[in-house]
Amino acid sequence: MSFDNYYGGVMSYPTFTEMDAALSKRFEVLASALEFGQPTFLFRWPHGEIPPREVQEQVFAELDAEAERLRVWPVVRWHNKKEGIYVVRFVPIQKEGESDIRINYALFVTTIATIALGGFLQAISPVFLTLFYPRGWTVWDIAFVTITFILGLMGIIATHEMGHYLTAKRRKIEATPPYFIPGLPYIGGTFGAFIKQKSPPKARTDLFDLGVAGPFAGFAVTIVVLIIGFMLSVPVTQDQLAAIDRTFPDMTGSLPVPLLFTVLEYIFQDSIPAGGTIFLHPLAFAAWVGCLVTALNLFPVSQLDGGHALRAIVGPKTHKYIGWAAIAVMAIAGYYMMAILVIVLSRGAEHPGPLNDTVPISKGRIALFVLAMIILVLSIPPLGLELF
Repeated sequence: MSFDNYYGGVMSYPTFTEMDAALSKRFEVLASALEFGQPTFLFRWPHGEIPPREVQEQVFAELDAEAERLRVWPVVRWHNKKEGIYVVRFVPIQKEGESDIRINYALFVTTIATIALGGFLQAISPVFLTLFYPRGWTVWDIAFVTITFILGLMGIIATHEMGHYLTAKRRKIEATPPYFIPGLPYIGGTFGAFIKQKSPPKARTDLFDLGVAGPFAGFAVTIVVLIIGFMLSVPVTQDQLAAIDRTFPDMTGSLPVPLLFTVLEYIFQDSIPAGGTIFLHPLAFAAWVGCLVTALNLFPVSQLDGGHALRAIVGPKTHKYIGWAAIAVMAIAGYYMMAILVIVLSRGAEHPGPLNDTVPISKGRIALFVLAMIILVLSIPPLGLELF
């Protein structure tokens, strides 16, 4: 019998008998032993017949609730899937200490400041002022652009993280409030945000929902910000673009855009002059950063959001192989630094998975994973080395 080594600790309470009784209420217990100081059992469904997925979820949820009252987690894996035999190890619930919320507030304020600086630098750009305010501008125009940039970008990042946070609360997974990460102003002023899980997801369904909730929520806001940003953008003729290049040499350039931007360009094509282009409003650039954050998080690798969702569908070895392929795609797309960061942080380790890694997720959630990969394709800008 082989067990994941992610959940450990020697247990002295509750008694072996209590845990045996909790299992025997619902299953046929085949064998029991004390391994590594942890009560371990082999069991199967009565008469060896595995019920429908919905029944499995309900019964294992009842076992989880009873085990939690006994202050333990049941870590369930397949012992022999063909014969329908499970193995469960009861481990002590591991509680993390309270996090210092002042760190979250400090990072939040700092990130707003760096995003504000990023928006302000775009608002005072001579090219931007010439195109968007040809009759002159005021300090209120600069303030408006800066504030809308903050609201757009923070709205995307905050919604993404609150999707994770609220899902964790709904699934009874302990998690910290978001940690926002300040970034370089010239690429938007933020490197995104993250929440820290303080307890593991109990089932594959919990792991999947936790993974996709953030990107889906953030992507929805990104689309809204992008549409508004496109409506505020200025169409530029070929002659105007040439004049701008002569007046402001080395101050203009093209931005590698994701497919989502191409779709919007097609929708707004009637407002773009033939042979010309569109000069993006800073709010549209906020949406570009939102696309970047969404895409990078959706890569099905390691413990990124897409990695969580993939691990809810496949086992640890398949997840690891697909993850290495995803890292290769990430590097080919030009995200060398991100690929290296993922390799360093994961160190080739397999994803631990949920406490119960045996109940499959629904077909509807598998369809949502396919949708998540479509969003990844739509959102990823082909950067190359432009930002590094």
